[in-house]
Amino acid sequence: MVLTDVRAFVKNLLYKSKYGLTEEECIKGIQSACDFFGIPMPRTIEDMTSNPEGETMFKNWDRDRMDDDVLCFDLQQLKGLGVNNYTGFTAVFTHECAHRYFQNRLLPGPDFGQWEGELVADYFMGVRAALEGQDISLILSELMKQSTGSGTHPTGKLRWEYATYGKQEGYMHIMHRKPLDIEEYFQLFLEYRQRHIDDLRKAELRVY
Repeated sequence: MVLTDVRAFVKNLLYKSKYGLTEEECIKGIQSACDFFGIPMPRTIEDMTSNPEGETMFKNWDRDRMDDDVLCFDLQQLKGLGVNNYTGFTAVFTHECAHRYFQNRLLPGPDFGQWEGELVADYFMGVRAALEGQDISLILSELMKQSTGSGTHPTGKLRWEYATYGKQEGYMHIMHRKPLDIEEYFQLFLEYRQRHIDDLRKAELRVY
């Protein structure tokens, strides 16, 4: 075993004991999320766990391209959110890959659909959880705790509602053995948003 293999082995052991995931499982979880949307792997995956300014996020360079995308993960941050296994990790990256999928789509809402971009990502996290039997209860609990909302993210209540609605749609279609494609689920998201537009607008007016 060469030195780089030894370092990778030790790192995986450390990550597994400390965060519940190996680096290899992180890559696999990102690949799985990409496959769900039918999009390619990002150009770069950055492990930000040891970076004091690390963050789990999607870096968007050119909205019309996916081959320059960057995905970052910070296992320390995710552990603080209750994400300490493969299922939770790939669920989080369903959210990030939704950002990738819709990066060139102009969504309705203030600030070029800033909140809607987060809500559609939460919604698809719920859809995938239902279709693939993922337990995202801890993630939903954490979303509820984020109650106030900001210029970049909706209130925790709204995020919980949209993720839960996504789960409901996924369960309904899998029960009838008629899962939809991404664009069909997106249309259901837009219809749900329109039905609840008054609640969304009231929450957005407190921030925008």
